[in-house]
Amino acid sequence: MLRLARLVLAPSCVSNQLGRLLIVDDEAAIRFALVEYFRGSGWTVDAASEKEEAEALLACTPYAVVIADLRLTGIHGVEGLDIVQWSRHLRPETRVVLLTGNATPEIEAEARRLGADAFLQKPLPLPQLEAIVDGLVAQG
Repeated sequence: MLRLARLVLAPSCVSNQLGRLLIVDDEAAIRFALVEYFRGSGWTVDAASEKEEAEALLACTPYAVVIADLRLTGIHGVEGLDIVQWSRHLRPETRVVLLTGNATPEIEAEARRLGADAFLQKPLPLPQLEAIVDGLVAQG
């Protein structure tokens, strides 16, 4: 049965590559900048623009790190919290970084309760984000 699944699923669904990162952001320019930056740093990077796309990728791909925006559907959305929870449910070993331009102590507390490893305020210099990601990966 497993052999059949490998024939049917896309190659990324059966890959166990180390150093794989998922970027989730609804803003194309931010998504592009993050993808290019982390690829340039040696990561294998996938990207999603919406929650459902991210959940589908998480369901079939092991990621070392997920970097997700808190708000994917407008100023009142908190879909990033769902991504934290989904990631923790499927792959507890994955490190999760939540980015937001609209931090509140309540949302940060909820993100931490759901398992976010880092809750960061945008804008954030990319080298600083990379240092945080590297630190999380080093912690295991």
